[in-house]
Amino acid sequence: MDLKKIGFTDIGYFLLATVYLYFSQLLILCIPLRVYFPLFADHPKSDYQKITDEKILVVRKALLRGLKYLPWKGKCLAQALTGKLLLRKLGLPGTIYLGITKDNGNLEAHAWLISGNQYISGKEGHKKYTVVQEIS
Repeated sequence: MDLKKIGFTDIGYFLLATVYLYFSQLLILCIPLRVYFPLFADHPKSDYQKITDEKILVVRKALLRGLKYLPWKGKCLAQALTGKLLLRKLGLPGTIYLGITKDNGNLEAHAWLISGNQYISGKEGHKKYTVVQEIS
């Protein structure tokens, strides 16, 4: 798959990712995590498609393109939530991990998303965090 070639599918997923990023940011700002986080759980009876590198690449590219055109810096939680929605749209499973760590006496949090064995978002620095919650 050519990374520089942009087709109608790429444009569609880019637009969808942008809308999802705005939606995710609005959720984060207005509603407590405990209220909306269960909405991102996969349904037990969901019929998932096979995870392929091409589908994961579509999600990653759409997410990165959407982040590029936001008027703010897209934080890790918004990225993970958006990636989860894009995976759901493609019929793929994914797991969001929430982790915390203590750095110089301050608590830091991080979120990352994995589908199968591939990272969709948040891979950078995730190893220093202790997982406190996951949703799949």
